[in-house]
Amino acid sequence: MKRLAAPLLAAALLLAPAAPASAHHRHHSSGEGAGGPSEVAGPVLPVSQGADPAGQTTTQTGENPGTADPLLPDPGFLPPVAVTTTTLTIVKGRVAKLRTDGLAAVPHDAPAAVRAIIRAANTIVGKPYKWGGGHARLRDTGYDCSGAVSYALIEAGQLGTAMVSGDLAKTFAAGAGRHVSVYANAGHVYMEVAGLRFDTSPVGDPGGRDGVRWRPVIGRRAGFHARHPVGL
Repeated sequence: MKRLAAPLLAAALLLAPAAPASAHHRHHSSGEGAGGPSEVAGPVLPVSQGADPAGQTTTQTGENPGTADPLLPDPGFLPPVAVTTTTLTIVKGRVAKLRTDGLAAVPHDAPAAVRAIIRAANTIVGKPYKWGGGHARLRDTGYDCSGAVSYALIEAGQLGTAMVSGDLAKTFAAGAGRHVSVYANAGHVYMEVAGLRFDTSPVGDPGGRDGVRWRPVIGRRAGFHARHPVGL
């Protein structure tokens, strides 16, 4: 009997059904763990919609966070302290759009000079207010109101040298322009370009912030002279 026990035991083992996979193996292969679904996919980012230079609508997926459209809401947005390089965003029409990073999206159908002013202004958005900034040197660590407006106009080829606000109140053609208006007096100056205001004053700023920023338009305030570059 003892000589038959070993062969019979081996045969029984061969005929036994295979054991099911372990719980750990099943969870790993299905993408789920003991605590629920595993992180098999990243967060869904918003779709980017804009316009290319030819005026055609373009769409980009949000696989790379850098492609997210700055025109879309971003709860985690913090205004920049200083901007030295910009990503060009073009939108349809003649009206500029305020991006969530504080820069202005360039209107595709605006005149070339208007687009140039917006691009130039974008390069100093986020710079702090600095009395006299932009006058002793064009590229400065901060700007006052006239220094900021002068910078954008000089870089766009509309002005030859930086001016104080009182001089800007007497420069260019009289009255508000169709695309660009400079509002100035002896104490302050701001500029409105394609539906946005370029200013250093917190007046009308949604967050009450000063410094070089794009803000909602307010038009000509009492005591200010309206001027505009010829043709704009």
